[in-house]
Amino acid sequence: MKYKEEYPGTKQECLGFLSEAFTKLLKNQLTVDGEAVVIPDDKEVEYKIKYDDDAFEGSLSMKITWMNAEAEVEEEEEEEEE
Repeated sequence: MKYKEEYPGTKQECLGFLSEAFTKLLKNQLTVDGEAVVIPDDKEVEYKIKYDDDAFEGSLSMKITWMNAEAEVEEEEEEEEE
């Protein structure tokens, strides 16, 4: 499932939000759209930071990803049942 929250605001509001979100993440208290964020301790994570800036638009993205082996097993079981 994908969960997403979006907010408009100033740079100061954005940085305050990011600071609070990071603090909550470190304390395992972060939620997105009401869903608790859980980064597994037993899986390898990949993390990226991306910055784009041109005449039209600028963006900064931070991303953490990991593989859920359980999801792959469930998909294989569904295919076998068919």
